[in-house]
Amino acid sequence: MFWVSVGGFFMYLTLKDKSLNELFDSIIHANPFWVGMNCVTLIGVFFLRGYRWRLLLKNTGENPKLIYVLYSLVMGFFVNSFTPRLGEVARCTALKQADDVPVSKSLGTMVTERIWDLLILMIGIVVIFFLELGRLQPVWDELMTSIRQILEKNMFLFLGTIVVLVLAGLIVFRILKHRKVFEKGRRFIQEFWQTIRLSFKIKRYPRFLFVTLLIWITLIFMNYFSLLALRETSGYSFYFAFILLFVVGIGWAIPSPSGIGTTHFIVLQIFLAFNLPETGGVAFGVLSNGLTFIYTIILGGLSLLIYQMATRKRSKV
Repeated sequence: MFWVSVGGFFMYLTLKDKSLNELFDSIIHANPFWVGMNCVTLIGVFFLRGYRWRLLLKNTGENPKLIYVLYSLVMGFFVNSFTPRLGEVARCTALKQADDVPVSKSLGTMVTERIWDLLILMIGIVVIFFLELGRLQPVWDELMTSIRQILEKNMFLFLGTIVVLVLAGLIVFRILKHRKVFEKGRRFIQEFWQTIRLSFKIKRYPRFLFVTLLIWITLIFMNYFSLLALRETSGYSFYFAFILLFVVGIGWAIPSPSGIGTTHFIVLQIFLAFNLPETGGVAFGVLSNGLTFIYTIILGGLSLLIYQMATRKRSKV
């Protein structure tokens, strides 16, 4: 509930005093070709992420089929569209059901992915802030002010949630301490940690690094196609799409279902920092985030259907 309120707060700040009629008109008249290209690049991102995840899994001794890896990956993003960060758990459990890959290994490799992506995100942010410090400093200041306001308004809820989680963890620990399930949990954590350590000794390191860079380049193209789709932003450069991807990445790091609210707010601040029309910034934020949300829902449903058909066919053989 707290994270939903976070997204709602940022969405309110984004849409406050904005003309919804102009926003809807801009999105309705988006160029369908570039909207379609946005979908194509998203599918490409899913495929590249799935291929990269399989490289890490094979590095641990597992050899899952690419189709099951892709299915599990898309299901994870599908769940994340509604709940912040629960998709990671769904992704690993789905792969366990589909191809019997231990959750400890899939979770460990997924954490490794996040570490590499976070590293590239931080490098991109540092480069951009070095090039555009004068413009982007106000964006950072505004974001920190908004986060502080959220924490002040929800401080008791936030602290209460932490206390409840800590107490629940202690109670569960006391109950399970002398049971077999505790030993299983200890082995799970041990294998999980070993997987993370092993993942940094990648046998096919050049290929892994190349695919990782290709993922981020494809994400820039996704943003660029969304810019081309709107009348207000169709003339903006690929460099601006590069800036949007990495700075808006800060919004994705703030837990909110599907990045709703947080990413929209940061997009608007970037447009203001570059003295660009507010309408274009809001429209781009709603369009790019909305397309990702819709396409993920559709692809998640299709992948689930394909997986069910495949398992039924396999059970009949």
